[in-house]
Amino acid sequence: MTYRLTQLDGGIVRIHVDFADEGVDLQGTTHVAGDEDAACRYLPTFGADLRRNYAHLFPTPDPEQEPAPEVEM
Repeated sequence: MTYRLTQLDGGIVRIHVDFADEGVDLQGTTHVAGDEDAACRYLPTFGADLRRNYAHLFPTPDPEQEPAPEVEM
């Protein structure tokens, strides 16, 4: 995920995120009251929300096959 913060008038920061670096065609934008520090604190939550809401766009890792335990007879 890459992001860009833009300071707007009135103490508002625009957060724009893009998941193209992960091979996912998803971008999102939101606004946060406060400064860039406030936006950086909210960024992980915003990214997690987008991942959860658009989970169908993200590839799921292949489950690793664990070998069956050997049973002594």
